[in-house]
Amino acid sequence: MNKKTIIIALLALVAIAGRAQEPFFRTDSAVVRGHIVNYSTEMDFQSISAFVPNVFMGENSILTAEIRQDGTFEKHLLLHYPLRSWFYTSIETEGYQQIPFYLCPGDTLDITIRFNDGVIPDCEYSGGHAPDVARLLKVRCDVMSLYNCCRNFEGGIEAFNSFADSLYTVQVREANEQADRLRFTPFERRLALCDLAVNWGDAYLSYFSQIQDKMAEDNPAAPYTAGNAMMERLSQPELYPLLKRLPNADSLMLATRFFHRYLSSLEYSSPLRYPIYAKRGTIWEGNLQNVVEQLLLNHSVGQRLFESNEDLVPIQLIQLHVVNDALGDWMDRGTIEEDFSAVKPFLNHPVVSKMAQQFYEEMLAYEPTLPLPEGAAAEFIKDILKQYPNRYIILDFWAMYCGPCKMEIRDTRNLRQQLHEREDVKFVFLANERNPKNEAYSDFVNENLKDEANIVIDDTRLRQLQDFFGFANLPYNVTLTPDGRIVRDGLLLREFEVGYDSFIQRLEEMKATIERHRDRLFNSQ
Repeated sequence: MNKKTIIIALLALVAIAGRAQEPFFRTDSAVVRGHIVNYSTEMDFQSISAFVPNVFMGENSILTAEIRQDGTFEKHLLLHYPLRSWFYTSIETEGYQQIPFYLCPGDTLDITIRFNDGVIPDCEYSGGHAPDVARLLKVRCDVMSLYNCCRNFEGGIEAFNSFADSLYTVQVREANEQADRLRFTPFERRLALCDLAVNWGDAYLSYFSQIQDKMAEDNPAAPYTAGNAMMERLSQPELYPLLKRLPNADSLMLATRFFHRYLSSLEYSSPLRYPIYAKRGTIWEGNLQNVVEQLLLNHSVGQRLFESNEDLVPIQLIQLHVVNDALGDWMDRGTIEEDFSAVKPFLNHPVVSKMAQQFYEEMLAYEPTLPLPEGAAAEFIKDILKQYPNRYIILDFWAMYCGPCKMEIRDTRNLRQQLHEREDVKFVFLANERNPKNEAYSDFVNENLKDEANIVIDDTRLRQLQDFFGFANLPYNVTLTPDGRIVRDGLLLREFEVGYDSFIQRLEEMKATIERHRDRLFNSQ
């Protein structure tokens, strides 16, 4: 055994030993405190935001910290596992300075920030676990170029797999060389390689998804139709050899910046979706038979994708999403207890099983509405409610840069006009627009939102509301009751696409559910 082999073996042992000490899968609060040196309120930002995924729920949110006049800020959040992310100074994250951090459940992290001419400012970390990865936090990875390189590859599948395998090998070697040059600790090296693997997993799968996208351009139903030869081929796990090379058994992948994107790409990939689509179409019914069928497929495909006899963490998280999506249907059918017991054996990871049990117990204690939280945006929302008393308010967050937002608004324009005759419901559109006098924006509003309530909100207000309601992406809808509570299973603008009568039926069902719950509470007192 040569000297290099011995060193690599020792580093591997150190990494394995370190895994037992990592605060993974621990639910606890964390605090980030910061000080921006030489901060001035004349700067073009008064708050900073961070993207916070929750892979257990399959949801993402925006964490916003208001900056005080002295340049300090403080933000509390709840974590279930470590998080490597960054605060950014603008809604448009590309090209703006990013403040990287690494945070574990239970941490109290202090960051001293000195802005410079680069993308990443000079940051000093104390407290928490960020100092352990301070060298790695100074490194910025160009994710979009890798994504574009894969998605826009013009060769066939065999050529792409050969290209991807070669390029991934080169980038792993370069990542190790960079780790040597910057003197990374074994933990930093491992996190850097997991970060690279996650970026590759998402980018790699994007090549195959664009094949499906191009197919849908000619025939939208093609990717979901039985007997489609290309989709049959894309659904074969053996077509994705690079996935076997990724460290899917390493829990540290969850701490990387874009694991949620890799997980989503995997969850909606052809091997895990097309066999079900081809059998029953895109309509999801959460009965036990359908859920078990999906869980069995995920289990079988996952073992073949990763060449593992176990359901590795990505597959276990996808299994959790399937079960969680079905709990509401089981509750409505009155079969939740027996159905949940039937699927629990599929969730064999101890933490995933624990989270499933938590979701199950929350569903048993389900309340259809939640109180409006406290926060900087509370008065803004209360002012909207005062303008439309005794109505259910549907807040629709949109922007001109959001294509799906504009498509929904266009497609529902005529149907929404019929709502003007009703006195029990009101859409209020919240437009993230920096320049309300912009001609394109004005023309769009005049054509599609005429006679509608449309309120312009700037980037700062949007980030406050994202933090307030706990969402990250547009479009987004929030339904509020007349007394100012958030409806958990609220109305969506896109529900108009199935027709006005169906939308009103959904509205009446929602109102009836809320009233039944209020009656039960009243009778129990």
